[in-house]
Amino acid sequence: MPDSINTVRPFRALHYDPAVVSDIGLCLSQPYDVISPGQQDAYYRQHPQNVIRLLLNKAEPGDGEAHNRYTRARDQLAQWRREGVLRATVRPSFWVYEQEFDLPGIGRKKVKGFIGAVRLHDYAERRILPHEKVLKGPLEDRIMLTETTNTQFEYIWSLYQDRAYVIDNILDEQEKEPPIIDYVEQPIGVRHRMWRLTDPEKCEMIRRTMGRLKIYIADGHHRYQTMLTIRDRMRQRFPDAGPDAPWESIMMFLVNSEHEGLSILPTHRMLHGIQVESLYKLGASILEHFHVKKYVFRDGDEGEVRRRWLRDLRDVGKGEHTIGAYIVNTNGYYLLTLRDEEAYEELVRLDFSSEWKLLDVNILNTLILEEILGITEEQLSLSTSITYTKDVDEALEKVRTGEMQVALILNPTALSDVITIAENDEKMPRKSTHFYPKPVSGLVFYPMDEAFHAPD
Repeated sequence: MPDSINTVRPFRALHYDPAVVSDIGLCLSQPYDVISPGQQDAYYRQHPQNVIRLLLNKAEPGDGEAHNRYTRARDQLAQWRREGVLRATVRPSFWVYEQEFDLPGIGRKKVKGFIGAVRLHDYAERRILPHEKVLKGPLEDRIMLTETTNTQFEYIWSLYQDRAYVIDNILDEQEKEPPIIDYVEQPIGVRHRMWRLTDPEKCEMIRRTMGRLKIYIADGHHRYQTMLTIRDRMRQRFPDAGPDAPWESIMMFLVNSEHEGLSILPTHRMLHGIQVESLYKLGASILEHFHVKKYVFRDGDEGEVRRRWLRDLRDVGKGEHTIGAYIVNTNGYYLLTLRDEEAYEELVRLDFSSEWKLLDVNILNTLILEEILGITEEQLSLSTSITYTKDVDEALEKVRTGEMQVALILNPTALSDVITIAENDEKMPRKSTHFYPKPVSGLVFYPMDEAFHAPD
């Protein structure tokens, strides 16, 4: 590994001009990949200059190769630049970004990092490390948008390990200044604040510190792969552009993995379309691999039983692997605790590390979905028998009403496991991590034309 591992630098950005857009918060949105059609409509109504028109423009009748949602995003971007809705910074900057939020049962938390331009590296170089696979559909969509607009609209969320808190101390100092954006996102109540950091000495300290550190992608694997693809295409078109060409970098929201506010939430599974005999098999075979505890409820006490069940699910000891289950037409909740780690590892005939095999989500996939129910990896990727949710109550209610047959409730993946899996050059299954809250889109944009980034 070379002395300098990663290049992270301040950059000139496009951003909403508060003199033109009085309430920038109304122009922000969630990242493209979590926006439902209903939310897309709501963002369209929320503000005529909402970023949704750039990062997720609506399809329209008659769309074709010459006119489509990607070309509309390109034209909208050009119009907003002409009208001054978006303006460019003169000096390269880092962008300090803080989120303040509530977690049920825990209370108010904060997570703070900064947005910078990071030089792209192939994963094989082991400088920037992923932990999830990418799917072809979302990748093609993001490539089309980025190539058509020649702009990066969203920053991916990544982590670094700075145990001395060198960068955090600099970011904390910046917080003493008034923020340039202060927005409370409804209905979830997340407060988003941003500051611009231009001080040359502080920027240089961040650059030097990041130069010694690996980067771990937390959220945004498709967008990273998008930029690797575009970078390679641009290198072919402009072989003499050099390593500082704008398409050689990607915007990242970078957070110290030591930050106490970092929060990973679980994604729960709901099963449907399962044959009745498979459900019977689930009940009969589960005892072979798991210790089972049932929490029986009767009329009037279901809420209390549910709370006790969820409390016990979360209160697992070190080395324990426990999954919650609720099956249609039953009068109780279940805790399934893995009986024997060694026996389970021998059953998993895959060339992966113990850390990978013993992820709760892999225990669920291997023993419950594949071994007992016969749900294949292909079916999981196509979601033909499985639906995902972040909401425990939603999962349980859909089973109670018969819309779903089984709810499988997981504990969150530990941050240390995310980093270990990435270091092992392995990939977690889909929907293994949900870093919360999502960074909102629209704070800054990164045009990829060389004239924009050229020094004055």
